[in-house]
Amino acid sequence: MDEELDEIVSVPFDEDDIDESNQVYRTYKMDFERKRIGGMIDGKEAVVQAIWKILSTTRFAHLIYDDQYGCDFFNKINDSGLTDDFLESDMPVMLEEALLYDERITGVSDFSYEIISHDSVHVSFVASTIYGDIEIEGAIADGD
Repeated sequence: MDEELDEIVSVPFDEDDIDESNQVYRTYKMDFERKRIGGMIDGKEAVVQAIWKILSTTRFAHLIYDDQYGCDFFNKINDSGLTDDFLESDMPVMLEEALLYDERITGVSDFSYEIISHDSVHVSFVASTIYGDIEIEGAIADGD
């Protein structure tokens, strides 16, 4: 009997056989205003949610995320030693690095920002995704 079980369990697996083009990116829908989760989303709606989640998460601030997840905006904005010229050149790089962590996002363009306060920044950009281009605009607050 054990020999039969071994034959059933040992199925050869070849990673090259995986068709990632049909991968479904379904996730829970987050209501950021009410701080609740309910229902499921996918497609562009899920990517938009992921973008806001990434940008709202300060990089290196939470042990639950690896060191590649999140955005460095507030780590840099709150550093009084950095010049406006440095931020002007570094903010687009930080945004792109943060968002390209998500494999559904293929590029970022037309980025502009305005620092509202030490814990808030308004951003505007176009995210190129596997679902097409998505225009993003809004304020991000440092929640940490």
